[in-house]
Order: sequence, then structure tokens, then C-alpha cells
Amino acid sequence: MMADAGFTAEVETAGTLAQVHDSRRETLERRLEDGYRRIDQAALAGTDVSEWESFWIKLLGEYEDVCREHDLAA
Repeated sequence: MMADAGFTAEVETAGTLAQVHDSRRETLERRLEDGYRRIDQAALAGTDVSEWESFWIKLLGEYEDVCREHDLAA
């Protein structure tokens, strides 16, 4: 029995999309962890970190979106 070429392409694309989502999620995780550490250190040093915190929260939103998209694609 031959596999349907359209189905095969769809499965390959789904695999690729999952890889893209995983890569994006991992990148955002690293940025969030690094940002959290830097914000914590700067706050302990007495630096105003309100702008950094706002940016970090935006990154967190992106991370949540990527995780939701990955869950929907799975």
C-alpha cells in the first residue's frame, strides 16, 4: 500500500512545526531565566528594574503563546 503524498507532506510539516515551536520555546525559556537572574541581581544592587520587568513580562507572554500553540498543534 502506497502512502498518500499529501498526508506524508502534512506529517512532515507537522513535525517541522513542532520542532520550530520547541526551538522557540527553548530560546524563550533561556531568555526568561537569564532575564530573571539579571533583574534579581540589579534589584539587589538597588537599580530601578521596572522597565526590565515590563520587558520580562512581555517575554513571558510570548512564551505562554508559544506553549499554547504547541499544545494546539500536538
